[in-house]
Amino acid sequence: MKINKFELMFYAGAFVSIFGVAALVRAIHSDDPLPDDVGPCILESGLCTVNSQDFNGITTVQFEDGIRLNRRIHTELQLPKEAENAQSITLVLEGREMYLGVYEYPMFEKENNRWISKVVIPLCTDNRMQWKLQVRAIDADGDEKEWAYTFDIENPNEAV
Repeated sequence: MKINKFELMFYAGAFVSIFGVAALVRAIHSDDPLPDDVGPCILESGLCTVNSQDFNGITTVQFEDGIRLNRRIHTELQLPKEAENAQSITLVLEGREMYLGVYEYPMFEKENNRWISKVVIPLCTDNRMQWKLQVRAIDADGDEKEWAYTFDIENPNEAV
C-alpha cells in the first residue's frame, strides 16, 4: 500500500487538528482555582461544611438523603447569623476532571438564613469523578462572596 503526498498531508493535518482541538478544550477548561474557603462533603449523609472567612462562621449545605446521581435532590444551605440579609445565592456545580457542563441552581430564601433549591448531580461514566459545588452569594452590601465544597464519587456506574 503506497501513500501519496496528499494523503500523508491529509492524515497529518487531521492528526494535528484533532489533538490541537483537544488541547485547546483542555486549556480552556483547566481546573479553575478553588476559592480560599473549601470544605468537604460526605456522600452518605449529604452534609457539606466549611468555615467561611467571609461570613465568620460555619456554612453548611445539606443534600436530603445523601448525594445521589441523576436525581433531583432537595438541597438546603444554612448561613451563619452574620450573613443575614444576603441578596441572592446560587449553587454552581462543575466537574473537576471532566467537562460535563456547568450547572447553576438559584436558591430561594426561607426563614432563619436558610436557602433551598433542587440540585441534580449528573452521571459520569468514569470510575471516579470529583465535583466542585461552588456557592456564590451577594451579601446585603452587594458584595460577592464565594466558597466551595468538593466531593468525589467513586465508580459512579454502581452509585446510581
